[in-house]
Amino acid sequence: MKTLRLEEVTPSKLHFELNTMQWLEEHRSEQSNEMHKHDYYVIIWVKEGTGTHTVDFQQFELHPQTFWFLSPGQAHAFHFQSPPSGYVISFDSDFFFTYENNRELLIDTGLFHNTFQFKPFALDNSLTFGLENILQNIQAEYQNRDGIYQEDMLRSLIKMFLIQCARLFSSQLAPTHDESSKSVCLVRRFQDLVELRFSQKNKVADYADQLSVTPSHLNDTVKKVTGQPASEHIKQRVILEIKRKANFGMVSAKEIAFDLGFEDEAHFSKYFKNYTGQTFSEYKKQLASHSKR
Repeated sequence: MKTLRLEEVTPSKLHFELNTMQWLEEHRSEQSNEMHKHDYYVIIWVKEGTGTHTVDFQQFELHPQTFWFLSPGQAHAFHFQSPPSGYVISFDSDFFFTYENNRELLIDTGLFHNTFQFKPFALDNSLTFGLENILQNIQAEYQNRDGIYQEDMLRSLIKMFLIQCARLFSSQLAPTHDESSKSVCLVRRFQDLVELRFSQKNKVADYADQLSVTPSHLNDTVKKVTGQPASEHIKQRVILEIKRKANFGMVSAKEIAFDLGFEDEAHFSKYFKNYTGQTFSEYKKQLASHSKR
């Protein structure tokens, strides 16, 4: 199997990148080792390497042949114990969402927008051949700067890659219970809406109205599929955003409360403590102590 070797590529209007993990480790290790976030989608295929990968403040052990699908805004950091190999594909919504069904694909595959049930996906070595071939085609097209319809071709190849991943990981994506595909689809639509609207909408009824179902039906369906009611998902997403903002410079409780639509700082502080068991000030001190280590 031929190994992809990508050289440093000057940023282009494509809003798309394909790099090897070796190149990123050599050129962007300082960024990769610190908690950071992107405003675009990232697919990470770790072929080899050991260490940890922290995503939204959850730490995961790295294993060979694992895949990570990060949505815009997710915070993450790598800490490698041995040299990594693999690939990183990055693309933004403007690049991929030219056609509406492409957005639906990202939601319906279950690979992205899994803020509440995030996990890596594992694959047996014998099943990677098809994905490697698609990546080689992506590389050839990406380096063909003068190719006509290049964006359309790259978009199609990424779509093919995602569909192949969804097929290979179908058993890992399957719900733990015997829910119908209709129920799973509703939950994914709900999760996508929460991602888009959580800072303005904090009631289950708001989302039920947009999804054309009753609040009780939405709550029951989400709980049946995920084990938690819809209201809990909304709260978790708000708390996660507070932690993200606190980790990335917006450290004032008043500032975060205003940004997330809380009535006032007191309401924000009560909300945070009720959910996390600690005050926001205590959480900031905890962050400061970790950063000094």
